[in-house]
Amino acid sequence: MNASERLARFVAETESVPEDAIAQAKRALLDTLGVTLAGSREESARIVADWVREQGGRAEALVLGRAFRVPAADAALANGAAAHALDFDDVSLPMRGHPSAPLLPAVLAVAEKGGRSGRDLLTAFVLGFEVETSLGRAIGEAHYALGWHATSTLGTLGAAAACARLLRLDAARTQMALGIAASLAAGLQQNFGTMTKPLHAGWAARNGVVAAELAARGFTADRRALEGESGFLRAMSGGAEPDLESIASLGRPYQITSSGFGVKLYPCCYAVHRSLDAVLEMKARHGIDLASIEAIRVEVSRGSLMPLRGDSPATGLEGKFSLEYCLAAALVDGRVALASFTDEAVSRPVVRRMMARIEVSEGPDESGGTFPIGGYAEVRIALRGGEEQFLRVDAPRGDPSRPLSWEELAEKFRDCAQGVLRSEATEGIVGLIARLEGVQDLAGLTEALTGAATEARP
Repeated sequence: MNASERLARFVAETESVPEDAIAQAKRALLDTLGVTLAGSREESARIVADWVREQGGRAEALVLGRAFRVPAADAALANGAAAHALDFDDVSLPMRGHPSAPLLPAVLAVAEKGGRSGRDLLTAFVLGFEVETSLGRAIGEAHYALGWHATSTLGTLGAAAACARLLRLDAARTQMALGIAASLAAGLQQNFGTMTKPLHAGWAARNGVVAAELAARGFTADRRALEGESGFLRAMSGGAEPDLESIASLGRPYQITSSGFGVKLYPCCYAVHRSLDAVLEMKARHGIDLASIEAIRVEVSRGSLMPLRGDSPATGLEGKFSLEYCLAAALVDGRVALASFTDEAVSRPVVRRMMARIEVSEGPDESGGTFPIGGYAEVRIALRGGEEQFLRVDAPRGDPSRPLSWEELAEKFRDCAQGVLRSEATEGIVGLIARLEGVQDLAGLTEALTGAATEARP
């Protein structure tokens, strides 16, 4: 049995997934729905949503934050772009990317279109997550090191697998869906810090829907599109031999429960979060004021700077990928929030002066082959008078080893939904997600997600 067939049979023939995996999927759904609603207000998401609306077509699935419906593939595109617009969505260590931003918009659209149940949606999500992460483990660090954006490439395959499950394709047609998706997968790190980065997640979600729906109609692909000599795994890793053991051990255990996923507390690149935790904790613990800071030296593990910008950010989007800006904003404001990443916030003179005092370098320690998600951050703040404060962070808050409680996740959801949904709709969604595996009709969820706080934008 080759890798493509093994993955296809796993997706099509798994009868059920464990309850702890379902519980984790509900956590991911709540978090991703929240950041999608917040992201729907961003200019990049608005442009995509307006574009898909203008295309017309059947009203099959909801565009979040906009209260209109479009064909399922187009809804997945718009919602995927919104899910990643703020860079506030979850991350996966073995995937080296964001698993839920391409995955949830695809399964939500197909589940709504097909009238599937809450358990159907959650099961498909878990299986798609397993495909994303198992392929991430198989392809290793070479894929990311070559400049590919795994959120988009592996997300396309995960979305296709999950949609194939929702469409109830057999193993043979699921294998075709994966083969089609393998040729649709793309996304370049060079576009980080621009609107095209969140478009990666949207296009991955859309392509997952397209691949599965074409396969359902009998469209074909090569049966070894993943592991063949010219297949996805080798082409996307510069010819490196893939480690197929991860595909041989699918679901033993499920990656959504073993490696889990990290939930972001800051709406910026995850490679910055350890350093942010360190700076904010030292500022709170020692009462550090700006005037007392002479210099800040930051050391991060090898590979952690790969997704970040070395030049000074000119826009809020670029600021999300500047370690120097994020730390300066944290010191100036005492927090890092959505408002930290406007063009005006990035250009503040007081922040620019603080950025000039920050020196960043990579240390000799590798992060166990898990860059840029894993690793450590060591922050030293040199104060006037010779005093120095130091803190090392290996796991940021929200990491699988330091998970947020359900109530903390719910509070993040409420913050993200504020101004997009009415408060009663917000609380209703939190309750629905908590019991989603028992919901037979998703209409209640999608109806709650149309509960706009203001009139829908034209």
